[in-house]
Amino acid sequence: MAGTFDVAVVGGGPGGYVAALRAAQLGAVTAIIEKDRFGGTCLVRGCIPTKALLQSSELYTLAKGGAPFGVVAGNLSFDWPAAQKRKSSVVDQLVKGVEGLLKAGGVTMVSGAAKLAGGGAIEVAGERLQAKNIIIATGSAVSRIPLKGAELTIDSDAILELKEIPKRLAVIGGGVVGMEFAAMFAALGTKVTVLEMLPQILPLVEADLVNAYAKHLSGLGGEIHTNSKVAEVAKIGGGLQVRFSTGAEGGAVDADQVLLAVGRSPYTEGLGAEAAGVKLDRGRVVVDDHLRTSAQGVWAIGDVIGGIMLAHVASYEGVCAVENMAGRDRIPDYHAAPNCVYTDPEIAHVGLGEKEAKDRGLEVKVGRFPFAAAGRALTLGQTEGFVKVVADAASGRLVGVHIIGPRATDLIAEATLAVQNGLTLDQLDLTMHAHPTLPEAIMEAALAAQGRAIHIPNRRAAAPSGGASVPSPGAPDGAPGALHMVGSPGPNPSPAPATASGEANAPSPAAPDGAAATATTVALHNREQQMVTPVKPPAPPVPVPASITAKKLELTKGNRDFLLGIHRLMQLIRRFEERTQEQYTKAKIGGYCHLNIGEEAAVVGGILPLKLNDYIYTSYREHGHAIARGIDPRAVMAELFGKETGTSHGRGGSMHMYGAKLRFMGGYGIVGGHLPLAAGAAFAVKYGKQKDVVSCLFGDGATNIGAFHESLNYAKVFELPVLWYCINNRYGMGTPVEAASAVKDIYKKACAYDMESIQVDGMNVREVLLRT
Repeated sequence: MAGTFDVAVVGGGPGGYVAALRAAQLGAVTAIIEKDRFGGTCLVRGCIPTKALLQSSELYTLAKGGAPFGVVAGNLSFDWPAAQKRKSSVVDQLVKGVEGLLKAGGVTMVSGAAKLAGGGAIEVAGERLQAKNIIIATGSAVSRIPLKGAELTIDSDAILELKEIPKRLAVIGGGVVGMEFAAMFAALGTKVTVLEMLPQILPLVEADLVNAYAKHLSGLGGEIHTNSKVAEVAKIGGGLQVRFSTGAEGGAVDADQVLLAVGRSPYTEGLGAEAAGVKLDRGRVVVDDHLRTSAQGVWAIGDVIGGIMLAHVASYEGVCAVENMAGRDRIPDYHAAPNCVYTDPEIAHVGLGEKEAKDRGLEVKVGRFPFAAAGRALTLGQTEGFVKVVADAASGRLVGVHIIGPRATDLIAEATLAVQNGLTLDQLDLTMHAHPTLPEAIMEAALAAQGRAIHIPNRRAAAPSGGASVPSPGAPDGAPGALHMVGSPGPNPSPAPATASGEANAPSPAAPDGAAATATTVALHNREQQMVTPVKPPAPPVPVPASITAKKLELTKGNRDFLLGIHRLMQLIRRFEERTQEQYTKAKIGGYCHLNIGEEAAVVGGILPLKLNDYIYTSYREHGHAIARGIDPRAVMAELFGKETGTSHGRGGSMHMYGAKLRFMGGYGIVGGHLPLAAGAAFAVKYGKQKDVVSCLFGDGATNIGAFHESLNYAKVFELPVLWYCINNRYGMGTPVEAASAVKDIYKKACAYDMESIQVDGMNVREVLLRT
């Protein structure tokens, strides 16, 4: 069909038809020329037909192993002609789908071989088309090598049309194509032998993934010979023989069919590219970084440019080329191009490998998670393989993900999104993953890279973030303390401003008999002591008077330094938390993050009057508490970012700040979980005959939990020196107090335990200081 077009695409494969559709979307009058069937090699004799047959072989494998699932198939057999028929049906359906899309998009479809005639002209079947822009998307063809007896082999096109399953198959070439056919036929009972000239099959895949797959293939009776050079293919008896050498040793493999799978080459035969001014380099079309060729108005995409020969890369390049024609600056970015190998188990990878990253000078963190530890994989009965993540150690940025296992080729989509957008390990593991699903393995691998995996033991010897050894109050220096386990994150990450604070002076609980500490306790205690280093605030601490009275809080010259110090401290907490909020909303800070915004007066007023020997236990909203206690804000911020310079050496995060030198016993993630710990600490203080006080700060939600009542009762029974300090803002974990409790004024709950209790305006720092 003659005509004039804005864009003419030569080649109807995944690069060509996507480019044509995008051009039509942008308003261009578009034609697409295809000499075979629309959909190209991928759809007609590549990606789609092979995956259809692979699905048939996978179902056969599942059926054979169905007995443990309660599925028993008698006289099970594989019907190759039926599988072939289904394969062809899938191809036909998708070809019609592509043609329908092009028709609906207003793209003119032209059948026939195209030849570039220069000046924007294209000759097709004796007719001439004229186009302002031409896109060459002619793809690639099966590569051939000089090999004696090559005429006896079949290629990846011919193997799809075999009339029967070969009993013995030799595969020359251990790349993606060769290994996918090897996997399929091995699953169907064929004796498969792979001959690869390089030291490793699948050379672009990480060695540990390749080794895992090779082990699987071996279990099916397959053999792999690497570093092997094929000399010839010969007829012998009623079959074929492939003769090869591995080093100085010779070898031979008998086969019924020999697949020659040594890659693909850019296809420009009959195109007349060079005559039209398009530069070629060893058969590939040369393009610049915008996909322009050397000829005016001629672009090229996909396999024909000899880059990454994958269908999805061609489609991506097609969009980039068209948008560049439209004046948009789209330079293709290939750093996150996913690669998939449809073996069994599947293999997929994106970004840099571990060695590649190191070769580029990166110091890396690597995390692995086996599918054998994934609940969904166990339910599927497919537990082979693992997920491996590679990240830049300095920034935590994910640079590569490598998967071998069930549905690896689907799982790689999440990893591709993460690598493409420069996400960090924290951002990946903080993304909520549905359970039970296979993608959880990616999250767990990211956690493993940080030494925080949940469902496998962590390799790192550092103290796990879920626990810390805390010296018992009253224990002499160097003596082992009680082991307190830090809980998991609380459920409400949103900050809530305080409106009132309540307190109740009371005694506290009894402790267990003083038994000798175990070796584990001693070791944990010693390790925790090594972690603790003195902290120095960046500015002089607030000059707190020996006793805080109403007179000391008057606005007089003599009180100026004290009152200004209070104001600066509250201002510091506010600014700190605003900056924290900013970083958290940008996903720079991992884990849950609870802020003290609006609680500055309650926090400062409740902590400044305490002596340095008093103990402080807080809920998980403790950044402000730590700063008010005198911990360097820089150490608090470093902790939020998980750095070794953090107050908990990067092992606690937002909800587990710890500063032993200042007797700041940290925040606790379990709502109300720290109240019994505070009661136990007060017991140790009293029975150690010390004059210290334990201050326990918590929110409304904790008062609805049994630990609250048990702790207050324990404290009263033993008359313990503990100050219960509730930030009573009328909400507990997002629920209004009156919806969860018959007592709206929290301070009245202390009456049940015969404790003195009062309610204070939590926004009035002077009032809170006085009452504390």
